[in-house]
Amino acid sequence: MKLLRDLCASFAYFSILPVPQSGERPGKGAIVWLPLVGGTIGLIAGLAGAGIFKLSAFWSYPALIATWILCIALSGAIHVDGFLDCCDGLFAMTSPQRRLEIMHDPRHGTYALVGMMLLGFGWFGALNFAAPVPALPMLLAFSGIASRAFAAAAARVLPWPALVIIAPMIAYYQGQLWKPLCALGAGALAALLTGLFAWRRLGGKLNGDCYGAIAVLSEVTMLYALGFLKIYR
Repeated sequence: MKLLRDLCASFAYFSILPVPQSGERPGKGAIVWLPLVGGTIGLIAGLAGAGIFKLSAFWSYPALIATWILCIALSGAIHVDGFLDCCDGLFAMTSPQRRLEIMHDPRHGTYALVGMMLLGFGWFGALNFAAPVPALPMLLAFSGIASRAFAAAAARVLPWPALVIIAPMIAYYQGQLWKPLCALGAGALAALLTGLFAWRRLGGKLNGDCYGAIAVLSEVTMLYALGFLKIYR
């Protein structure tokens, strides 16, 4: 029963998908299930894009735009918001304590606006580069699970469901096994560098905004890595 409550709490807090809500912030038990939330969001967004593309091959860019919007919207933009808060706080030339105060401010400043513009172009480019639109459901489920697993690990929570789910997805590639493993490595490196940068700028601590930035940047990195490795091309 506790597993089910934690699962519902994870979906309620980290997505807009309809599940029973308690209104409380998620604890470690809920964060364990964060990779499953990410994988579900990626799968739904990818299926929507593939469905639009199936109507007409000329609709590839509208399909990619819809996929990108759903990746953000279905999460309630919670990870993107964390990324934007990090842009404002971590790049401010001030003390670590003041950076934390800036990150807690709900308003976004210049750094966030620039960061959103760069992220938008980068994320859309990653979707376009990663694979043909019909292959996006699988890849976005993969990157959604892994990126949230990195964020959970940064929060010192063992995301064991991610290991159970992602193992058969990797095994699916058989002779190309090294490709998804390399993509995971690229995502892990992006997560590590993001976490280290934030840790240093905040005086040796991380917060929820940092975990959101880790999730976003590691996912985009993995999509580019999957495209570079031509896993579906």
